[in-house]
Amino acid sequence: MKKVALFLIIATLVIAYSCKDDESERFKFLTEATWTPVSLKANGVDATGPGGILEGFSGEMRFNVDGSGTFGTYSGEWTFAASEEKLVITTTALPISITLTIVELTSTSLSLQGSFPDPNNLTGPPITIEMTFSAK
Repeated sequence: MKKVALFLIIATLVIAYSCKDDESERFKFLTEATWTPVSLKANGVDATGPGGILEGFSGEMRFNVDGSGTFGTYSGEWTFAASEEKLVITTTALPISITLTIVELTSTSLSLQGSFPDPNNLTGPPITIEMTFSAK
């Protein structure tokens, strides 16, 4: 009986340890920091002012381990895509999900790029987005 109990304890520890290893380095970097915006640009120009397309992203961003998060003034869900090369943000405050390419993700820096349909010209070219954050 002692051997069975010892085996169960060891098995439990091995399973608990292996579950922690499932989190990738990128996941840890993204979820362990609160991200403060450094630069939020649309078509190469600051887009955080009143009426700017990225005005709502002006505040801090927080990516929670459960896939929820706050993205400036928005709250919603996030997920990785394309083998953690892309970040998808979904919020009811925006008409579509935003998919951004992760240009850089370290423990201190997050840089994202992507595009978003121009709400004033849906048939025209998309707006190019560049977002850079530093860890708080």
